[in-house]
Amino acid sequence: MWHRSRILATRSFERRGDAVAWEREQQQLILMGDFVSPSAGRVSVADVAKGFLEVRRGQVSVRAWESDESALRVHILPMFGQRSTGSVNRLQVERFLADLASSRSIGTAARVRTTLRGLFDYAVRARVIRDSPAAAVRMPRPDAPCARAEVRPFTLDELLALVDEHRELAGDLADVTLILGLTGLRFGELRGLRVRDVTRVPYPALLVSRSLPQSGRTGKVIERSTTKGGRSRVVPLLSLALPAVEARAVSREPDDLLFPAPHGGYLHAQNWRRDVHWNATAGGRRPHDLRHTAASLWIAAGVDIKTIASWLGHSSTKLTLDTYGHLMGTDADRAAIDRVNRAFTSQTRPRAGPGIDLGGSL
Repeated sequence: MWHRSRILATRSFERRGDAVAWEREQQQLILMGDFVSPSAGRVSVADVAKGFLEVRRGQVSVRAWESDESALRVHILPMFGQRSTGSVNRLQVERFLADLASSRSIGTAARVRTTLRGLFDYAVRARVIRDSPAAAVRMPRPDAPCARAEVRPFTLDELLALVDEHRELAGDLADVTLILGLTGLRFGELRGLRVRDVTRVPYPALLVSRSLPQSGRTGKVIERSTTKGGRSRVVPLLSLALPAVEARAVSREPDDLLFPAPHGGYLHAQNWRRDVHWNATAGGRRPHDLRHTAASLWIAAGVDIKTIASWLGHSSTKLTLDTYGHLMGTDADRAAIDRVNRAFTSQTRPRAGPGIDLGGSL
């Protein structure tokens, strides 16, 4: 195809009519300012990613940039990095995300999809490709078996035994284990708590209004004035948790951290895990399972799902149900189980055999 005395693009066709129609379409794209040279799509995805990250650095928060960088480095570039940008199509992206959701989690796949969309949208704006192959990709349903993250909560007895073990190993750092397991706070939310966030009206509780996450690359604490969900919430302090919180608040100023590091400053999650010997004491569970523990204890106590979603800071009750629905039984379930247990009990009562006196004491 010629334009202003130079060749902009070439393509072979078996029929002359198809060639004429294609050239007419390209001319129209030129007039509209939407023409993208086919040769531009030969740029590798890795090269496009470099420009994408450089532009994003000044446009988004540090946390968002690091999320994009991590998704590219860990997932996207190993799969697509050496390929030409123009050769990636929608079906390939959908298969990639489905495999990721199956092998990792739906949350990981969703975060990677966000970065993929940003990457290919950047490629469109940079006139590397005409259309984004990630613009309308589908994801597995959140309730699909392959997409459900494993939830392994502690029982209350297991949690209290773990706290006792951590207290022997690391002293007051065991309070972190206890509070995470009874309040469902995320670690970054606990790190950001200050003495003034402890309230006793209308009931003992923690006001959770900020989260201080750590950078995945540097470990640096990122100052943030909101929670992950962007909204403040009130989380009750149960009788088992209240003494540990009050002991920490009584001798500190209102703006002091409630859970500082042993030598001052912000408490780092990796240091806490090291000091309490988490890998050796937690039975293969993750620290995030402490959050699941709080939710499971509330469910067992009969707290309604809307209240649990509020205490956890979930954006919707659907998210809570998707995560913990398998831990919840309906009233019909409980009634049916009671009937079956009564039936089994009546059918398996011990029967006296010859020479055995069941009326005497053992």
